[in-house]
Amino acid sequence: MSNQNTLILTVQTDKNLSKLQKQFNSHVKKINELKEKLVKDAQQLELIVSRIQTDIVPLEYKHIDKIVEMVYLFDKHYDDKFFKKKEKEKIAHFILSKSEELIEQAGKDELKVMFDKYAGQTYDEIAEETETESIDLMKQMMKDMFDIELDEEEEKVNDPDFLHDIFEKKLEEKEAFEQASQKEKKKTAKQLEKEEKLKEEAQNINKAARSIYTDLVKAYHPDREPDEAERERKTEIMKQITQAYEKNDLFELLRLKISLQSIDINAWKMADEQLKYYNKLLKEQLIELEREHWELYNKANGPSGNLFQRFGLDNDTTKTRIKREMTRIKNNIKSIENDINMLRMKENMRAFLKTYNMFDDDDFF
Repeated sequence: MSNQNTLILTVQTDKNLSKLQKQFNSHVKKINELKEKLVKDAQQLELIVSRIQTDIVPLEYKHIDKIVEMVYLFDKHYDDKFFKKKEKEKIAHFILSKSEELIEQAGKDELKVMFDKYAGQTYDEIAEETETESIDLMKQMMKDMFDIELDEEEEKVNDPDFLHDIFEKKLEEKEAFEQASQKEKKKTAKQLEKEEKLKEEAQNINKAARSIYTDLVKAYHPDREPDEAERERKTEIMKQITQAYEKNDLFELLRLKISLQSIDINAWKMADEQLKYYNKLLKEQLIELEREHWELYNKANGPSGNLFQRFGLDNDTTKTRIKREMTRIKNNIKSIENDINMLRMKENMRAFLKTYNMFDDDDFF
């Protein structure tokens, strides 16, 4: 928290702070908290992903292999004359549903042969038909929802990724054309005045950050420093200064200026106009940090849900939940192994098939 405290404006009573000073303090506090949270959450995500790869993924592979073993057991029973027609229909249904699931979700392409045997049509043929329907639907959506027309060559495209690229490009062109059309409309004097004011304000905001950067560069540029140790120190400082400036990190530039030059921020006289520009820059930085935080959470999304929600935001919670997930998968593996041993006997398979519902979505394994 020391980084934040060096930037907080303080007086004897909070009432003596101006509105701009209070805004400055609020932005500094929020930015500092969000920066710390970003670092902490990024490290936590890295830990979660690492633990998943080392502890959970191997168990998931073993779990998948056991389901594959179950599919082959059902296939063996299908060819046995012991089972009646209705029972064989259920066996075939189980094999088809599990094979399709394992091919699509676990990449078990070796089960395509098994799928083809019971589907009456190959897996690849069905996938091609589904893709064609999806492409046709995408083309129709482009026309109906976005009013985007395809030329003769584009209509022939049957690659969904390539079609998506065409869609993105045409949508960008359409939006650019609409924006250009809007600009062509004659602007009122009030609109022009507002645009000019915003432009001038943006220049002043950039100038506020640049002035801090320039002051720091003058003080810490290492080129003319004769002492080797001091030159190395200034080189490292310049890296921090340049990195902060390139990222538009006013918070870090201010922190560097105050900490490096031993400035008491309360004694550092900032005019209201200067403080106003700092506040705007800090607010923009806060919005950018919030976007980065959202992107981090989005990065944590996976097929089984958000990793932060599943495994927690602190080490102890992550450790407990990883262990719990490992136990759950191990129990599932043991359960499938027991089922395989039991279903090897035809009589037990028959008993199972009596309870098996082809129209039920329950996942037995």
